[in-house]
Amino acid sequence: MYKIYNDDNEKILDQLYWTEHVEFDLIYADCIYNNKKFDDWIFKSFEVLSYGGIFMIQTDYHTVAEIKIFLDELGLHFINWAIYLQEWGGTSNRFFSRKHDDILIYAKGPDYKFYPERVQIPKATANTAFDKKGTGKKTPCDVFYDLGNFSTMSKERVKLNGKNIQWQKPLKLMNRLLLPFTDKGDVILDPFMGSGTTGVWSMQNRRVFFGIEKDKEVFNIAKERIQKEYDLHLLQEKSI
Repeated sequence: MYKIYNDDNEKILDQLYWTEHVEFDLIYADCIYNNKKFDDWIFKSFEVLSYGGIFMIQTDYHTVAEIKIFLDELGLHFINWAIYLQEWGGTSNRFFSRKHDDILIYAKGPDYKFYPERVQIPKATANTAFDKKGTGKKTPCDVFYDLGNFSTMSKERVKLNGKNIQWQKPLKLMNRLLLPFTDKGDVILDPFMGSGTTGVWSMQNRRVFFGIEKDKEVFNIAKERIQKEYDLHLLQEKSI
């Protein structure tokens, strides 16, 4: 199940709180990096987040420090400051090239779900004496060095007017972020839905999805992607 809105996210967040009375198990927000006006929509997101729910915000050096201070002052329970590496593109002769996003992960209260076994990755010490458990696997650290780049030529890329949509995130990142913190049937909100990757992931993994996107053209692309995935998995369930 999903519900998406082509509107301003602050308006819809008010609607979700005051009119629809929806609470969310997880909110993932990939906000515009240099957007300094984050106070209102974050506070409104906090209102619709269930107790024990997870709040994630993906940003970069422009705003990460200010946002972390704001989230700490809201009284959310800090979990992780994760780093998502993207080591492609140009380099600088004047500083270390900025090749990562910052992802702040908080919970509304200390009692939250986390299933690390769902996102295990290979250990460098597999099949050696240092692999004490003998599984060859480990829980990833908070620097996502293993996910690799999201190539501009990837088949997963979504285009608008012949060009890649800006700020699209890969499904492998959604899997890392959303799978360990949610169960089937949980309700996920993306207030900056963009091309709809969070919604696509939610349909693939049997989560309920709410998304908000202001840009009409981008919204229509997201709607088509999510509906296609919804129809596919509805058909699969009927065939079982």
